Amino acid sequence: MLKPLAVAVAMVLAAPVAVAQSQAEAEAPPAGDEAVRLDAVNVTGSNLRGIDLQEAQPVIVIDAEDIKAFGATSVGDLLKQVSETGGGTGNFSTANSGALQADAPAGTAGASLRGLGTSSTLTLVNGRRVAASSFANGSENFVDINAIPMAAIERVEILTTGASAIYGADAVAGVVNLILRRDFEGVRLSASYGDSTRSTDEGRMNANLVAGFARDRVRGMLIVDAFQRNALYDRDRAISAVEPRPSQQGIYPSFNDLDFAQDDIVEAACPADQFGVGRFGEYCEVNRNAFTATDPQLKTLGGYGTLSVEFDGGLEYFAELALQRNESRADSSPAPWTEELIAFDHPGMPAELRQRFIDQGFDTTALVGIGRFPDARTLEVTTRSWRLLNGLRGVAGNWDWETTVSASRSESRQEAIAGIYNVARIRAGLLGELCADGATNCSPGAGGLWYDPFNAQAGNSQQVLDLVRERVPRDGTSTLYAWDGKVAGSFGSLPGGDIAWAFGAEARREKITDEPSPLAEIDRDTGEVPVYGFGSTAVEAARTQWAMYAETNLPVTATFDVRLAARYDHYDDFGGDVNPAIGLRWRVSDAVLFRGGWNTSFRAPSLAQVGAGTSLSSGALPCSAGSEFFDTFCGGFEGDDGYLSEIYGNPALEAETSTAWYLGSVFSLGDRTTLTVDYWNFDQRDLVDIDPLELFRQALADPSLVYDRGDLPPGVIGIVTRGGAIGDPIEDVQLQLINIGQQRTDGVDISLDHRFAEGASGQFGAYVDATWTRSFERSESCSPGDTSTRRGAGACNDGVRLFERVGEFRYPEWLVNAGISWSGGNWSARFWANHVDGFYDDDELSNVPAGRRIGSWTTLNASVGWDLDDRQSLGLVVRNLADRDPPRALGSASNFDDYNHNSLGRFITLDYVYRY
Repeated sequence: MLKPLAVAVAMVLAAPVAVAQSQAEAEAPPAGDEAVRLDAVNVTGSNLRGIDLQEAQPVIVIDAEDIKAFGATSVGDLLKQVSETGGGTGNFSTANSGALQADAPAGTAGASLRGLGTSSTLTLVNGRRVAASSFANGSENFVDINAIPMAAIERVEILTTGASAIYGADAVAGVVNLILRRDFEGVRLSASYGDSTRSTDEGRMNANLVAGFARDRVRGMLIVDAFQRNALYDRDRAISAVEPRPSQQGIYPSFNDLDFAQDDIVEAACPADQFGVGRFGEYCEVNRNAFTATDPQLKTLGGYGTLSVEFDGGLEYFAELALQRNESRADSSPAPWTEELIAFDHPGMPAELRQRFIDQGFDTTALVGIGRFPDARTLEVTTRSWRLLNGLRGVAGNWDWETTVSASRSESRQEAIAGIYNVARIRAGLLGELCADGATNCSPGAGGLWYDPFNAQAGNSQQVLDLVRERVPRDGTSTLYAWDGKVAGSFGSLPGGDIAWAFGAEARREKITDEPSPLAEIDRDTGEVPVYGFGSTAVEAARTQWAMYAETNLPVTATFDVRLAARYDHYDDFGGDVNPAIGLRWRVSDAVLFRGGWNTSFRAPSLAQVGAGTSLSSGALPCSAGSEFFDTFCGGFEGDDGYLSEIYGNPALEAETSTAWYLGSVFSLGDRTTLTVDYWNFDQRDLVDIDPLELFRQALADPSLVYDRGDLPPGVIGIVTRGGAIGDPIEDVQLQLINIGQQRTDGVDISLDHRFAEGASGQFGAYVDATWTRSFERSESCSPGDTSTRRGAGACNDGVRLFERVGEFRYPEWLVNAGISWSGGNWSARFWANHVDGFYDDDELSNVPAGRRIGSWTTLNASVGWDLDDRQSLGLVVRNLADRDPPRALGSASNFDDYNHNSLGRFITLDYVYRY
């Protein structure tokens, strides 16, 4: 269990050998010599000023030097260098975005801490909120970190414990604070190009300009940043080229008669390597990975400007303006179609297939087809966002004060441009009733046009294709208007010194709308969407919120202080709540410091959750032998049972609550070495989420939730099976957002930083950053007396059990980053490793052997910087030096875990900077 950490520590301990001679020759370091990276300083997490709160709570800082050395091209790339942001599925990137309803919005990325999700992690820009993404990630609103140009970022500060008493109720797991440049003098031009060393083109190009001035009391700055990333497809890598469970709903459809009295059959033209026989008979499978983008194409253009004017008496006016345009294109698998009627006299029907129907005694009134269209579903998304902030700050006696007003807006236009087919026109075309003007009331042989589902659907004319294909738009808008004001100073004293105080108030108005085309919305009468395999959720919600807070630091003695905070948040739709916090710091000696803290949180459901209509998705019930539902809903058949689903909003949702605490220590092992160890604990209640498996568990206890085809009305929660009984093939699932119960996690963060004495060989430094997750439990329902043998399943008490996820699929126990840095003269270099611990594969899915483990994955990386002169510099970054593929994960459609691993391979980036 400790092997990853041992390897990382060994890297640090080995470094002195490499530099022993330079240490022997070195003189004492200058005062203020700092560690090389990720300094844990208290720059985010408090409104207090004028006192030293360094190391009072766990804060990670990624500065400009780190950003350059890591070669990150996005905030999401940068956060992967921090172990506290890994594990689970909460932290998503563009690799998890796509064209399907269940995918994250194309081209977006969100930040999460501890695997608790974007809704539990507050993302700030310069310590303040910004408008959420126009489109939600499932039911979660989030701040799109791809909307922040990298050239504008000065540093990233990450508070890794709850901070609701400081920033508001949604800072449950902590805060990711993106600190942008405030000013600059001169002009800086930068350009970079990177690509993988594979034969495909995954090029990433960036160019930016930074220009600024300082004139007496006026300072100004302008940043322009352009970025382009070419798409990486599953088919571009051997590991992801073929999915582990190809779809049995193929481009060559399966056919049956109206009664489904016999097994399905497929036409003889189905390629032999795609032909199979399953639970329902013959099928011609399709490899969906041949169509899907692993990382969609992305283009961004952003601008950021600041202005600051100083007046007499210490008064300062400051302003920020940010403009951003992002364009993304995502491809997903072809849309499926199910149980559509096809005329038995269809002119395209192969003679051999017609004869088989007759010979085998099928009812020849009509055919029923189950298949998939031949082309990928493709989306294009354009997002325009802006943010404007105006503020004043000054001094009144012993008190600093600051106030701002801000507005931010995100507008997105999504358009499905390929692979989307009109249901009514396809149905008419399968019967020869499609008219040349798009109407559906013509007759075969009298102007009626045919859609040909046979022969891989390759025989359709352009006229027919133009009639049945659709372009489906979707528009989303998110706005935020905010005011805040705060004062900070000191009043009174204790034996340890002056008592620091901070008081503040905030008010904001948020609104989000998501308006899909009527073609993508469900028809409440029929329960269907007018197009195949594509649906969007209509959302409209607004909220006014205000808050008041207070914070103080009580220096009880010169070595022990207590920090207290409390915040009252009031929502116009959910009422109000007070969240307190307490922090303790005890400096035992110059070498040892102990710290701890506790806080609570109250989080109202997001606007996407309270304003959600009906969304469409799809899923599959895991049906491997011995899996949870194998003997019940799976009917004893192996092979995951796919279904379509409708997800409804829930006006009865309750607010989430949580408690977080930490206890840690900081050891100064000499002037150059710091060791930090922190235990952390989070306990969330009444989580708002969607859990399809939870509905299946409830149906085992209450079979009335299972319906036959045609018996489940739209808007009613339940499961539709072909026959209306548990164990029959599943067809549809209708569920809603719920408060699913409890989620809790705890673990330990370990950080070790060391800087060696500078000598003739230059300056060396080393670091280890590790997170051990001891437990991550989430509740699920269970039937009384249920004694599940599933790995990680706890005892069933009062209809609920806790399920342990650590070590299970996508939940590694250890995450470790470690490295060595060097600088000397005009050169600098860094060598580092990223390690993800192994974990079990998702052996609940079919074709995943029971107990199969996914191996650990360690990638080695290096960067070199060279200052050519005072104006120019070159940088070279190589990620994944050994060009290692990720470990194979059969539980993922892409054959690897795209949350904790990636398939990009060795990636080389060269950048050039010119200053004048």
